[in-house]
Amino acid sequence: KAHNFKHTGVKPEGRMEKALIASDAVSGLLVACALVMPSKKLAEVKVETVAKKFKDKDFARGAERDRILLCEEIGLQREKFFEIALNGLKEIAKEIGL
Repeated sequence: KAHNFKHTGVKPEGRMEKALIASDAVSGLLVACALVMPSKKLAEVKVETVAKKFKDKDFARGAERDRILLCEEIGLQREKFFEIALNGLKEIAKEIGL
């Protein structure tokens, strides 16, 4: 229920809930970053690019930045979270076509 807290009213409280919500949200941002690269591949995406695109509210509007920011509530700085998430997606890039 906490995953959909905006509609259920059940706020995420635990670290795991917050991590899952932030991870789900950041995946959309990372995919969008890959798709604007010339190769359309995650291999080309850098953490700096993700951080820059995160600040651009017109980029990947569906990526809910407030949900991504939950990473800070579990003790991860934004850039470190982007790095972890990006490396995780790069490991499965072939399976997801990126």
